[in-house]
Amino acid sequence: MQITITAGFWLLPVGFWLLDRWGLTLPFLLAAACHEAGHLAALRLLDIPVEALVLRAGGAVIRAALPGGKREALALAAGPGVNLLLAILFEGPCPLFSLCNLTLACFNLLPFPRRDGGRLLQALKRGSNGKMKT
Repeated sequence: MQITITAGFWLLPVGFWLLDRWGLTLPFLLAAACHEAGHLAALRLLDIPVEALVLRAGGAVIRAALPGGKREALALAAGPGVNLLLAILFEGPCPLFSLCNLTLACFNLLPFPRRDGGRLLQALKRGSNGKMKT
């Protein structure tokens, strides 16, 4: 797997850190890393090869040949699923980390085309042959 880190990626955490009055930078970045790790773990468990991981200012992009259907839906749901699980597990011991995970999960589950939620809906509409179900 090829890993690419763009120059713009470094602007995001540095900008957060410089403007962060509430100590959100580290918990948020950790929640984002766990989110992507959830996707990568699911892809590995589903035996879907990952071509590349690109870290950029707008977030991470995982390039993989997604098969469509239920396997793709599981891989897409894994990131927000990890965030929801961590939000529950850390609600008492670390509420700030819990809140960052909950926020990230909810944002990524929005049904917009480039978010996990929108892509998840599209994967569920497609069958394993890649064609849209009606």
